[in-house]
Amino acid sequence: MIVGHFGIAYGVRALDTREADARVSLLWLLAAAVAPDMLDGVFALQKYCNPDGVMSHSLPAVAILAAAFGVAAFLHTRNAKTALLVAGVVVLHLPPDYLTGRKGLWPGGPVAGLYMYRWPWLDLLVEVPVIVGGWWMLRKTRYTPRLAVSGLALAVMLTVQCSLDLQMQLRGPQPARPCAR
Repeated sequence: MIVGHFGIAYGVRALDTREADARVSLLWLLAAAVAPDMLDGVFALQKYCNPDGVMSHSLPAVAILAAAFGVAAFLHTRNAKTALLVAGVVVLHLPPDYLTGRKGLWPGGPVAGLYMYRWPWLDLLVEVPVIVGGWWMLRKTRYTPRLAVSGLALAVMLTVQCSLDLQMQLRGPQPARPCAR
């Protein structure tokens, strides 16, 4: 899953029914939703080998990221429910990634996933409803950042998703390359 992670964060924020001043920040949820991917980016920038996403998307890695984000959110907000929601969104990163991609379950363990990226049109069919659904849910709630629920925000998310899927379609299926030697 690519942009669909934002749709999940939007949906979680929409389900937070606390008073406006106690609701979890959408920025916290958006960061938590892509935390494993941000860690992948850090590894890539450092040219660090992360075969099958085992250091960022495995069960132990996501548990550590969820704990770190939860603690950071608690220290920032002093709100346990916010911390739990943020940690939960980090964990929610995995199920859609196991649908669309292939990730190592733990270091030295098996690699799992349906790898829908082989068929970018199918990935698009899965991600668009998640993006639109989360956006629509958040749009219907009170005390929502206007920019986040604007038509422009939805258009940008859908454009990015379509562009990435088109790029995958044009490039063709990429063989798994655990690490360049």
